Amino acid sequence: MNSTKSNNKHTNLNPKTTKRKTTQMKTLKILAAGLLLLATASLTQAQTVIRIVASNGDRTATQTAISKLLAPGWVFRGINGNTSSSGALNIATGANFGAWKGTYAGQSVVIKVSFSGALAGVAAVAGNTDQRFVATDGTGTGAVPNPLTATDPADYEVAKADFGFSTNFQTTSPFLGEFEGVTYSPIIEEIVGVSPLGFYASPGFPGDNITTQLAQLLYTTGSLPVALFTGNFASDVNKVVYAIGRNTDAGQRFGAYTEIGLGTSTPVRVWQPAITGQTTSSGVTYGGTANSHVLWPAETVSGIFSGLGSGGYNSGANLAPILTVTLGPDAYRGKFVEDEEVDYLYPAATAGYYIGYLTPGDANTRVVGGVVPEANRGKALKYNGVELTDDNVRNGKYTAWLYNRILKPLSGLTGLKLTFADALRDQIKNVDAIAGGGLFDDSTFKVQRFTDGGLVVPKD
Repeated sequence: MNSTKSNNKHTNLNPKTTKRKTTQMKTLKILAAGLLLLATASLTQAQTVIRIVASNGDRTATQTAISKLLAPGWVFRGINGNTSSSGALNIATGANFGAWKGTYAGQSVVIKVSFSGALAGVAAVAGNTDQRFVATDGTGTGAVPNPLTATDPADYEVAKADFGFSTNFQTTSPFLGEFEGVTYSPIIEEIVGVSPLGFYASPGFPGDNITTQLAQLLYTTGSLPVALFTGNFASDVNKVVYAIGRNTDAGQRFGAYTEIGLGTSTPVRVWQPAITGQTTSSGVTYGGTANSHVLWPAETVSGIFSGLGSGGYNSGANLAPILTVTLGPDAYRGKFVEDEEVDYLYPAATAGYYIGYLTPGDANTRVVGGVVPEANRGKALKYNGVELTDDNVRNGKYTAWLYNRILKPLSGLTGLKLTFADALRDQIKNVDAIAGGGLFDDSTFKVQRFTDGGLVVPKD
C-alpha cells in the first residue's frame, strides 16, 4: 500500500501545477495569435512602390489620372514643391519628377514619376535599365532636386521602371535589339490618346504659315529670311528666323522631324540663346531678350549622340519661354567669333525671330495664352496652310500629331503593379487623354498612322 501511494504521488499531477501550465499555454496561444495578426496586418499594409518613366507629352494626362485613381488624402511632392488632394493639382501636372503617396485598391502605394522623355520611357522599359527617381516618398515640404542633374546620392534613387509612357513608337527609337551594348526587348504598346503638335514663332513674326518644305529647309540650315515665309521680299528680306528644338529624349523632336520628312537621324541646326530680363509668374517664365545665341553644343542623351547644332531643350516647358523673347541685334544678326574676329551671318539684318514646335498643352499656357502678357505672346502657325484645331486633327486635314501610348514589359509586371498600370491606361484613354490639349483616339478620330510621321490614312 505504501508503495502504491508512493507511486501515485509521482504519477498524479498536482492540480495547482496543472492550472498554472494551462494558463501559460493560453497565454502563449494568445501571444502567437497576436503576433500572427500583427504579421497579417503588416502584410496587408505593406507599401508598394510603382515607378514610371514617360515623355513630357504624357505628363499632364498621366498626373491628372493618377490623382483620380488614388483615394482622397493623397499627397504629391516634386521638383515644383508639394501638394495634396485638397491642394493645387497643377503642382503635380507641371512637375517632370516627383512622388505620390496614397492608397489604391485599399493598399498603400508610392508612385514615383520621371517624365524625362519619350525615348527615355522606351529605353527604361525595353532595356530594364537603371533610372533615376526622386529620393522622397512623396511626403515632406518644399521642392526636391531634379534627380537627373543631382550630384548628391541622397538626392536621387536608382531603380528600374515598372512601366512607362511614350509619344513615339518603339521602332522610331534605337532601343530595339542591341544598342550601345544593351539588349532592348520588344514591349507592349497600347494607345491611350493623341497629342497634336504645333509650330510656333516668337512675338511679332510677320508670317502665319510654315510648309513641309520650309520646315525642312529651316531645320537643316538653322536660319532663313522671313521673306520666304511671307513672300514679301520688299520688307522682310532682312528679317531672319532661327530654329529651336528638343533633345534626343523627346518624342516631340522625332514627331516633328519625321513629320517634315527629315526622319530620326538627319542632322539639324538649332540654336541655344543667352537670355536676360525674363519674368516668372505662377511658375511660367516668359519675355526677356536674347542677346546672343550659338548652335546647340554637342551632347549625348540616353546614349544617343547629337553633334553640334543637333541637340535641344529637354522639355517643352523649357523650350516654350524662348518663343516669348525678343531678339537683340547680336542675336538676329547672328554674331559669331572666328579666329578672334567678330563677324555676322546676316550683317544687314534688322529683326529676328525663333520658330519651334510644341504640344498645345505647353503652347497655350506658356506661349500664346495663360499668364503671358499680349506683348510677349508668340504666334501659332498654320502647317501647310491648315490651322491646328481638334477637328482638323481628327479628320486628317492637319497631320502633325503623335500617339500617346503606355509601355509595358512583355513579362514581369504582375499583381498590384499590373492592376494599377491597366487602370491608369483606361483612366487616360477614356477620361483624361484630353488633359493638356490631347485628344481621344475614339470613334470621333477618323484617321490613323502606323509610324511616327507616317501617312495619315482613314481608319478601317
